[in-house]
This record gives sequence, structure tokens and C-alpha cells, in this order.
Amino acid sequence: MNRWNGGGLFWAGLILLSCVLFLYGTLITPAEPLTWSVVPTLLSGMFPWTGLLLKSCKDGISESRTEDLRRNLCLLLWGVTTLTVSSLCHAQRALGLILSFPAFSLLTGWNIDRMLREEGNHFSGWAWASVLTCLLAAAGCVLFVQHVPGLFFGGLVLSLVLLMMGSGIGIALLYYRDGVLAVWLHVATGVLVMFILYFFLLPVAGVQI
Repeated sequence: MNRWNGGGLFWAGLILLSCVLFLYGTLITPAEPLTWSVVPTLLSGMFPWTGLLLKSCKDGISESRTEDLRRNLCLLLWGVTTLTVSSLCHAQRALGLILSFPAFSLLTGWNIDRMLREEGNHFSGWAWASVLTCLLAAAGCVLFVQHVPGLFFGGLVLSLVLLMMGSGIGIALLYYRDGVLAVWLHVATGVLVMFILYFFLLPVAGVQI
């Protein structure tokens, strides 16, 4: 039973629950198969942690000790296998994303905790991953709203918010070297983006579309 110490039962329970939900969604509510677009959809859903998620997938293998490596490999296999098998079995798109989301979220959380403990106040990799994420999101927002005139002003506001928050995250990590502040800035970025989208942009898009 020693092998179950350190959260082994927790991981086993999550995997078992995922398998049950996956089989239910596949057998009871089949839908069109997942396509390549599930990957950008998942990355968009992880915003503003998208860049950190990609970094965490790498760090989960290259920067982890033996015990952590086993768990991180489990999370990576969980997320990737869920997306792959969901596509092959024609599962619902939302189901595949929901079942893979916890694995990638836990992996990202592990990497944040590791960096706060081990990086020695040097967060350059984290900073550039998060800043680049905000820059790409701002650029994508501007390109998208150009095709929808009613959303142009709101899209510009959102892009400016993304640039400001990305700059704040970069300053917190590179200048102040404060990882905790950066985490809260990530949270604030997510809240602001959701607020602008759901209260300003989506209602206007719904009227026009």
C-alpha cells in the first residue's frame, strides 16, 4: 500500500471518474468527431494560462524529480489520451475538452508551485510565455473584430486590456520578481476578459449575428 501514498488514490480516482464520464458520453450521447480545432479550443479555454500550460508540459518532464515525473506523465497521458480517444470514438467535443481540462490544469498548477519554490526569483521563462500569450490574444482580437464593425471598439478596448495586463505580468515577474503577484494578475486578466466578453462583446455579436 505504500505506492498509494502521496496522492496515488487521488490520481486513480480522477482517472476512474474520467473513464466513467467518457464512456457515458460516448455511448449515450454520441456526436460528430473532434477535429484539429479541439487543440486551439483547449488552449483558448486555458487563457490566460495558455503559455504557462505549454511551458508546464515541457517542465513536467524536464524539470521534475522522479516522484513528480510519474505524476506529470500520468497527467500528460491523461490529457492527450482523452483528446485522442474522444476523437476516434466520435465523442462530443465538449466532453473531450472537459475530461482533458483537469489534467492540464493540475499540471499547470504543479508548475506554478514548483517555480515559486525553486526558480530563485528568476521567472524569465514564465514571463515570456505569459506576455507572448497576451500579445497573441490582443492581436487575434484586433484581427477578428475587423470583420464585425459593431465589435470594433469593444475589441480594441479588450486588446488594450490584454496588452496592459500582459505588461503588468511581465513587470511583476521580471522587475519585481514576485510570482504570487503574477498569479493574481493572471486571475485578474481572466476575470476582466470574461467580463468584457460576456457583458459587452457577446451581446452585441448576438444581436448582429
